[in-house]
Amino acid sequence: MGSLILSDSSAQCDEKRPHCGNCVKRKHPCPGYRDFFDAVHKDETFLTSHKSAPKRQKKVHSPASDSPDSFLTVTNTPSPNHLDPTLDLSLALLTRPSRNFEMESICYFFTNYVNIPRDPSTNIFIEHILPIYLNTDPNSGLAEAINAAAINVTSMWINRYADSYRAREAYAKAVSILKSSLQDPIESKSDETLATVFMLDFYDSLNRRFVHFVDTGTHQQGAVALLKHRGKHSFTTPLSQRLFNAMRSRHINYSLQFGRRVELDPELLSDDTAVLPSAKLDLLNVELADLLVLARDGPEVAGFTLVEFYQVILERALALEKRLQAWMDALPNSWRPVSIPASELHPSIRDAGLYEGMCDVYSSLAVSHITNAARSSQLGAIRLITRCSEGLTELGIAVDPQIEPDLDVRIQEIVDRFCASVPFHLGNRTTPAYPDEHREYPHVPAELRRLASYVDPFGNEVQMTMEDHVRAAAAIGGWFIMVPLAGFLKARTMTMSRVRPGPLVAKLRKGQVAWIRSQMERIQKIYLFPTNGSSTEHDWKCILKQFCDAQGDGHNLFQPLAFNQRIWAT
Repeated sequence: MGSLILSDSSAQCDEKRPHCGNCVKRKHPCPGYRDFFDAVHKDETFLTSHKSAPKRQKKVHSPASDSPDSFLTVTNTPSPNHLDPTLDLSLALLTRPSRNFEMESICYFFTNYVNIPRDPSTNIFIEHILPIYLNTDPNSGLAEAINAAAINVTSMWINRYADSYRAREAYAKAVSILKSSLQDPIESKSDETLATVFMLDFYDSLNRRFVHFVDTGTHQQGAVALLKHRGKHSFTTPLSQRLFNAMRSRHINYSLQFGRRVELDPELLSDDTAVLPSAKLDLLNVELADLLVLARDGPEVAGFTLVEFYQVILERALALEKRLQAWMDALPNSWRPVSIPASELHPSIRDAGLYEGMCDVYSSLAVSHITNAARSSQLGAIRLITRCSEGLTELGIAVDPQIEPDLDVRIQEIVDRFCASVPFHLGNRTTPAYPDEHREYPHVPAELRRLASYVDPFGNEVQMTMEDHVRAAAAIGGWFIMVPLAGFLKARTMTMSRVRPGPLVAKLRKGQVAWIRSQMERIQKIYLFPTNGSSTEHDWKCILKQFCDAQGDGHNLFQPLAFNQRIWAT
């Protein structure tokens, strides 16, 4: 009889808190509350579907229906006589499983950042992480580190905020497990341990750009220690070689970015360790990083006179710039850009940002990213050449008169090609958009696609589609172009310079620097990178500033975690 009474709408559960009203008053089993998320967002799919549903057949009474453990079936189901009376049907129909944000984050991260067809000649480590993740223990340090990074990435898109408590919890677990692994003589030399360090460093790099986090390079130093601990000859498998190249590249670029000397042993920097184009570029960047440190420290530290100081840097910078150009000239055909006429672009792409009608496309974002990194390195060498030439001229020392006009041409060519790559990375985007939202991008010629011979994260041959590119470009296109863009607007100083070299504005076509600045602002809007107007290179502060500095006293809630330093203390 109770089930029949519950079928009356007046006797339905009123979902009062903390206890339901009608069910208690009428002494009937409660069919269960709606999921809170559905209640807030008024998900009326269930109600709507039943307004037009045919009337239920009259329920056949059975002893089981009066059982205190039996609930009313609320959908058009077969007669209860045909059902197993032990099944708790209402539990399956009325109780929705809670959302697993961690699992959703993992899926989102791998779908949009990892599971993208790639050119096998690139070596960005994140492209290789899926096979390692699938073969690791779900409670391992690597799994927790990937969880932390995935939650952070997903939070940035879904909540527009990074460094959630879930991410921090996973990060702390990963650090704790890593500490134990480092104390084990076998685990400390495993690929999984090195991959864990990479993902923790990746997590820190996210927070450096999105929250008020001070990255002291702790995991960078730890990775260098592990590479030295293992030695070159321990990286013999394809996976370990990819790990080695990725971690070495990360350290070299980190050193170049922050003006530090590369701390790797010579055997880890030998030519035989560099097979792929990206690895060969890394070795050239080692020379550039060392040269920038020398220029910053000044002649006194090196024991040079001022003239010797300028001459040594000039000679080394000229040689390095030629080698960087030789690297460009030796790239495989699949790495070479193809120019697309402006007339073939979608009008919205032209409106969003097209410099002088120039647009270059590449076989992949990774190829474009590495090529632009090489261009940035070229400009770094050219800046040193320009400054040293000026310094020697001021001291009355003759320099090759052909250097300056040649550099003017080179600078314009380099910056033009960089500007031409912007539409390939950003398409027609000017505001935040999710990776699954369609946007317009320049189309890549089929012939260039064929040259690339794309593979998936497992090394299987696959096809690259425009939708793959749209998804990847939305996720990482702006990230890949951000640092080189900033590099064109700034220049590292030399100790003996009376003024900063600046972005070589006089060397560029009129209006080009202003266009580059506008693209920087565009990237900030697309990815919601905050800035306080500082001229520092990495001035991307917290997205929700009130969470970082609510008191206005500079208090840093996201200061470097003490246990990071403790891991590597030994």
